[in-house]
Amino acid sequence: MSISAIDRLEIHDLCARYYITTDEKDVDGFMNCWVDDDDITFNSAFGDFKGRAAIRGFEDEHVHRGMAVGKRHWVGNVTIRDGQSPGQALVTSYLMVMEVVEAPYVLATAIYRDSVVEKTDQGWRFRSRSMDVDAGFQKVMSRLEGGGATER
Repeated sequence: MSISAIDRLEIHDLCARYYITTDEKDVDGFMNCWVDDDDITFNSAFGDFKGRAAIRGFEDEHVHRGMAVGKRHWVGNVTIRDGQSPGQALVTSYLMVMEVVEAPYVLATAIYRDSVVEKTDQGWRFRSRSMDVDAGFQKVMSRLEGGGATER
């Protein structure tokens, strides 16, 4: 199956909505980015989550009390290719996380490799996502946990 230009635009929109809903603390909107069944997975720097309840629980904590508070997420270099079955695609994208409450700086960078998206009656939705955080994020976390300032 070749992915149409319209489908590519809709998948790009899905990637943007995923981060905007996080930045806006819109947990319901974030969950609307996922297929509507329990066979979904999200592997991140903060843990591995399987199923809607686990992913919702993580996102609620992340945006209200966790690392996403005071941050803005940017998605870029989105590539889309055919998935393993019709109505499925694989998406790879970069992520950059910026501090926006204090003096702005890049907090983290990462890559999502081969996120599985599926075309549903509600549009394209994620089935699985796996984040590989760049090594610099761990250095920032070590400084923050040690009470040290981050380099800018």
